[in-house]
Amino acid sequence: MSSATDAERPDAPSGSARPERFTTVREFLHALGQRFTYNPRRNAYALFGFLWGLPVPVFSVGIDQWASGQATQHPIHIAFLMHPLLFAVIFGAMGTVRHRKDLQIHHLVEELKRHAQELGLANERLTELDRMKAQFMANVTHELKTPLVAIRGYNESILEERFGPLTDKQRQGLGIAVRNVDRLQKLIEELLEFERIDSGDFKLQIADFDLVPLVQSALENFRPQVDEKKLATELHLPEKLEVRADREKIAHVLQNLISNAVKFSPDGSAIGVTASTDASLGRASLTVWDRGPGIPSAAQKFLFTRFWQADGSSRRKHGGTGLGLAICKGILDAHRAPIQVVSSEGNGTKVHFSLTLAKECPHDREAAHSHRGR
Repeated sequence: MSSATDAERPDAPSGSARPERFTTVREFLHALGQRFTYNPRRNAYALFGFLWGLPVPVFSVGIDQWASGQATQHPIHIAFLMHPLLFAVIFGAMGTVRHRKDLQIHHLVEELKRHAQELGLANERLTELDRMKAQFMANVTHELKTPLVAIRGYNESILEERFGPLTDKQRQGLGIAVRNVDRLQKLIEELLEFERIDSGDFKLQIADFDLVPLVQSALENFRPQVDEKKLATELHLPEKLEVRADREKIAHVLQNLISNAVKFSPDGSAIGVTASTDASLGRASLTVWDRGPGIPSAAQKFLFTRFWQADGSSRRKHGGTGLGLAICKGILDAHRAPIQVVSSEGNGTKVHFSLTLAKECPHDREAAHSHRGR
């Protein structure tokens, strides 16, 4: 049986250690041919080596002469006298290697500083471009709002037959136009809201209010879509639930979450809102849920990313800007309120968030009542 090779032996040096050792030897031998090695004025290592080797001839020759009682010149004394020069060369070569390494490190540090400066300038440029983009978005959306208001106003006037009677087909066509204007206005409001959140121009009007009628009103706004899709609606709410928050902003959160629940629910399924309180924590918890197709686990980490949609293709079934959940998170972050999405494919989606209870919240009326509708 053949003997084990060095690589197979437990105590054999690793393959990566050998090139490092050979590299060190090559660097040392190369340093012996450098003028810097033999220049004690510039290379302190050479001077240190000379001084380090100087005691060897001093003590060895001195002891020999003291023992013999006379000044002798033995051939070995020449070898002893060479020690300071030998140490000066060895230490000088080490100094040359160190000097070369220092130069390399200095060069790398300078390169890093240059790249950091370039990255800093690029970051400043990107920040400026982002600011210009946000300003452009704000200007465009503001400019779009004015004509849309006029278009909607005239369409409503025509629908009310202020300019004359309408046929059924005309009324149907104008109704579609009004719904699409409403859709455009909603998209513009989302862009404006996100721009305010993203730019930091976002102020909360904190006050105490009852959350229950706000939830009921938000759900009622989607009654046409709910009836069209024959969705069952379930509300599990206390009789009264007073929280401390920005009422309009929380209404926006509820609108977005309920809109998603309605949008992604299949016909004939159910959606709902559940609320409860935790007096010990001083928090009110809300959950908006649906029994839709759910969200793949791989996609859930992107849910709060702006302009992201689970189906991002140009032929996707559901429209939208992909800003709804990003806006919800921005609003709730401003309230220091956590938001969490729990979902799995085929099992629907639940969105949880919590708000601070009002100081005078009636905890003794926490028992929830249920309402089911069609």
